[in-house]
Amino acid sequence: MPNGHGGVVRFFSVIVLLVFAAGLLAYIKQGGWTGAVYAGYGLAILIGERFAHHLHLWHVDEYDGAYSTDEEKAAARKTYIVGAVIYILGAVVAWYILTA
Repeated sequence: MPNGHGGVVRFFSVIVLLVFAAGLLAYIKQGGWTGAVYAGYGLAILIGERFAHHLHLWHVDEYDGAYSTDEEKAAARKTYIVGAVIYILGAVVAWYILTA
């Protein structure tokens, strides 16, 4: 049964990015190149943004938004933007704490 997202599983991109971040963290903790810490900040930003998208825009984006009203889309975009800022900051702080 289609989910309106082309068969993409909800939160799949977040899980994949978390796996990459865990691998990068393991590499850093084992004494790998210390400059790899900065790549983790980029991953943290992507994780926060993707999490916000899946959490706040998932249902509005179903079937390219054909079943959502303009008011629903506008409200979802507002919560997405606020959520993205909060989740990105949280992910960056978490990465900093994990690598400190």
